[in-house]
Amino acid sequence: MKKVLVLTKYYHPIRNGLSDHTVFMEQLLREGSYKVSVICEEAGSGRLEEEGGADRASVHVYRGYPELFRVFNRVCRAERPDVVLFQYVPHMWGQGGVAPVASLLPLWIGLRYRVPVIAYLHELFVDWSRKPKGFVLALCHRLQLAMIGASSRSLIITNNKRERLLKRGPWTHKVHRIPAGNVSGRKEDHLRKPHYTYPYITWFGTISELQRLDQLVLAFARLAAEQPEIRLVLIGGFDTASPRMEALRKLAAAHGIEDRLVIRGFVDDDELSDTLHGSLANVYVEASGPSGRRGIVAAYLRSGRPIIAINGSETDADFRHRENAYLVPDQDVSALSEAMSRVCADNGLRRSLEQGAKQLYMESYSDKAILHKLTQVIEGV
Repeated sequence: MKKVLVLTKYYHPIRNGLSDHTVFMEQLLREGSYKVSVICEEAGSGRLEEEGGADRASVHVYRGYPELFRVFNRVCRAERPDVVLFQYVPHMWGQGGVAPVASLLPLWIGLRYRVPVIAYLHELFVDWSRKPKGFVLALCHRLQLAMIGASSRSLIITNNKRERLLKRGPWTHKVHRIPAGNVSGRKEDHLRKPHYTYPYITWFGTISELQRLDQLVLAFARLAAEQPEIRLVLIGGFDTASPRMEALRKLAAAHGIEDRLVIRGFVDDDELSDTLHGSLANVYVEASGPSGRRGIVAAYLRSGRPIIAINGSETDADFRHRENAYLVPDQDVSALSEAMSRVCADNGLRRSLEQGAKQLYMESYSDKAILHKLTQVIEGV
């Protein structure tokens, strides 16, 4: 049985995208008959180290970089891992993403312990900026990526755009594309049940600058004028009382649909699964477009419902218009409204999109598909 040591900044009970994905990786690897250990930063409330059993990973915690090196040394000597899976998100390893020590970890591990490192690159770097501070930050991120790329045995990225970007450089043979996977909305299909009695469309996500929520509400207002029973449900990791949500309420009120906008916020995984499964369509309005970079996309695909999405700069080639997703241009309220109207009204189109999404999920986003790709990378090093 091969041993995999997952090195990460965050792990449960801390809840964020990185910790959730680390737990997902740990569970997936154990299903693949690997013995898994995790090294992570201690939670703010404190957490004792857990001894691994036959049915779980051993978890080892640290506080700060000096202790990280001591803990890694102890774990590595005791457990002798065959490979290290390094979870890299720049801004989670250092303020503003400046994390020179983290970027040197693959080199240190390789030289000191002769253990190959696979770097799972969830983010690469920020865009260049004309402002001095922004320029320096972008430069730091790229230098860190260069160090990680040069000293890691393999690099995992999550979408086509990043795959093309990294394969232009000297690391072509190291780069592997594996979607982030179905991290949320994981309730078994046969256990899912209707959560709302009325017809609705769902948006699931977190608030960011690139989320076109105003565009979504305006498009929904046009649909609501045609279908008086339909609702728009917003769920995800955001504060329902935030200024952004208050602004959406005012926008909905201005168009007379304030009672048709359901701002739910964070829900547990059971409710999330039920909500996505019972929706007429699930809408993805992040301007970059649907890709393997987002676990939300995998949750949408698994839900068994049609996906309506903005066709952005990072849309993976796997997403094909009217085959497994209904793609619309960014900043086009009319196109988004028309897409929602067509998908809700056309049963044939809806079934076609559902079948296409199911096929894409099984081929690329399911646990089985991701474990197969991950196993190939691990065995390759």
